[in-house]
Amino acid sequence: MNKADLTEALAEKADIPKVRAAQYINIIVEAIHEALVDGEKVTISDFGTFTVRQRKGFNGRNPRSGQPQAVGPKRMPQFRAGKGLKEALNPGDDVGGDEA
Repeated sequence: MNKADLTEALAEKADIPKVRAAQYINIIVEAIHEALVDGEKVTISDFGTFTVRQRKGFNGRNPRSGQPQAVGPKRMPQFRAGKGLKEALNPGDDVGGDEA
């Protein structure tokens, strides 16, 4: 599913025009984007959590020349699925419960 498919699904389920659905999706994506840039965590209950992780720098190689090259640290987005999403993907499994 891509953004156009998501827009169409929202428009159909909410019985709103596709243009309005696209605006809503853009607002949500923009809000998540801004929160992550500001270093905030975004949690959507039963869906998941978006966070930013700091990745350490490392010594790599230039693929063209083969010369060693330092790669600096980076901030990387991360998504962790919530319990509701995990249960929907694996019905009948005890997703986070105690293992006996």
